[in-house]
Amino acid sequence: STAAAPCPKPVSARKGAVDDQLTFESLNRTYRVWIPATYSGDVALPIIVNYHGAGGDPQSIDDFSSNLSAKANARNYIVVAPQGDTGGAETARWTVPGIATTPDDVSFTNAMLDKLSSEFCIDQKRIFATGFSSGGAMSTWIGQSDSERFAAIVPGGGVNLVDPTFQRFPIPIYAYHGTKDELTFYNGIDGVPNKPDPINKGKSAFFGGVEEVMSYWAQGNGCQPAFTDTNLAPDAILRTWAGCKAATQVLLAVGGGHTFPGGTTRSGGDLGATITSVNMADLMLNWFDTQKKA
Repeated sequence: STAAAPCPKPVSARKGAVDDQLTFESLNRTYRVWIPATYSGDVALPIIVNYHGAGGDPQSIDDFSSNLSAKANARNYIVVAPQGDTGGAETARWTVPGIATTPDDVSFTNAMLDKLSSEFCIDQKRIFATGFSSGGAMSTWIGQSDSERFAAIVPGGGVNLVDPTFQRFPIPIYAYHGTKDELTFYNGIDGVPNKPDPINKGKSAFFGGVEEVMSYWAQGNGCQPAFTDTNLAPDAILRTWAGCKAATQVLLAVGGGHTFPGGTTRSGGDLGATITSVNMADLMLNWFDTQKKA
């Protein structure tokens, strides 16, 4: 193995929540980055990109995901939450196949990571993505299209918003989804892949149910077809596949809606129940601790 690249000379000694921006494709793109209080600049830290849902913003996704930044910073992770663009639509969202073609949010993410890597000491083998709803779709898509850079993904409430057959290379995935999600429907729309969603006026692409989509992911990740269900709690089932080239699992929040397991805030509207027996922020951090690019 080769020695890790030397860390850049820190441009700043900033810590805590910092708002920053960059110009990309002639758009002013903004993001919020949370730096651990213990950050010294001489040890490479992992980073988690946390994508908000439609109409959201960096602080709302951090609140929604049970203060992921504070939990992650306590474990010496950097967290960054970028701001989505409207792309001419009414609300900010992420560009994934079937939703839109502009702006190029994968390339924007890479430009943001390049800038962050020039300012902070980031472990390039431990770059992770998560997000919810539209952000769940984006974290799914970044895993499919940018597995050279990302080490693992945790899509929430949106893994079935991107065609699972787009996957190019194995990448570790730990999805989570409420079994009573009636926005990004757990069973798809009448079980029909890519049937237009009446709630979103035909704009959303659903690719069947979460269980069906995860079986595609297991296949793409080289797993054996059979899976094992483990009850983490009466309302939290962890489904895992064995023999994989890349770890593949999904948390089924039994009875949960379009919500964050263990979370306390909602993103608006009646989105169903929130299970509280497990906290997805803790679960994903435990899992990210075990993931690293070869």
